Amino acid sequence: MNDRTKSIGGSDAAGVLGLSRWSSPLKVWAEKTGQVVPEPVDNEAVNLGRELEDYVAKRFMKLTGKKVRRVNQTLVHPEFPFLTGHIDRRVVGEDAILECKTASVWKAKEWEGEDIPQEYIIQVMHYLAVTGAKYAYIAVLIGNQDYKWKVIERDENAIREMVKQEVDFWNNFILTGQMPVNIQAQDSETLLNLFPVAMPESVIELGDEVDTLIEMRNAMIQDVKSLENQIEQQNNMIKAKLGVHEYAESDAFKISWKNQTQKRIDSKRLKESEPELFEKYSKESSFRVLRITNKKGA
Repeated sequence: MNDRTKSIGGSDAAGVLGLSRWSSPLKVWAEKTGQVVPEPVDNEAVNLGRELEDYVAKRFMKLTGKKVRRVNQTLVHPEFPFLTGHIDRRVVGEDAILECKTASVWKAKEWEGEDIPQEYIIQVMHYLAVTGAKYAYIAVLIGNQDYKWKVIERDENAIREMVKQEVDFWNNFILTGQMPVNIQAQDSETLLNLFPVAMPESVIELGDEVDTLIEMRNAMIQDVKSLENQIEQQNNMIKAKLGVHEYAESDAFKISWKNQTQKRIDSKRLKESEPELFEKYSKESSFRVLRITNKKGA
């Protein structure tokens, strides 16, 4: 086990709280309990972020006139040693920390005005809980065209609630090994990693709670189908307005309805006429498919 599996860090906090776009309680639990290998942190995006961290910090000092110093050690919460933090910088002469970020130009809107991505606010609040600092600065380099820095004030109520949930998560799920019940939409891959192979012909009896889940799911599917039909109706009404024209413009929009061609491999025909070639370039993958049907008489 590495250090990431022995504690809850700042990058885990939003996942534990169920407020992350990239993680979830289940994913954090699976990694901390060693049931799923954490995703490698040694990729190009991460390496680039590390390289640019120093630039982001130096730029912050130049723009603000403040001094910061690097912190290389793992910091530990004074009451809960399983809550840790690896902060980027401390601000010299202030009871404050600096968190350095990079973002692509496609994420620029997330930093407009006073906005800060929710995951980063939670991460910084976790660091404020661990360090006891009064506030934090967060600085971001957006692509190669913009740089911003902002202040995140310490929120005692938010920190108290966050720490409570993190402690409960550690004690009730990490230490016990019991799987969290808060399963989210982004958990498909984690669930497949946890349960990659079904035992042939095995059956488990589930109760009324699952019936309720399935009924809610089925109702949502019907809602989606209805919305898809309504969207397609709107599309067709727009197409009717264009008629034979390839382009159109309205007061607010540009519209196109262009001819396109596409080539696809006829796999059935290829398999019949060139079975060896088909086999040579076929790729087998293993996965599990969820199907739900009504029981007769139910």
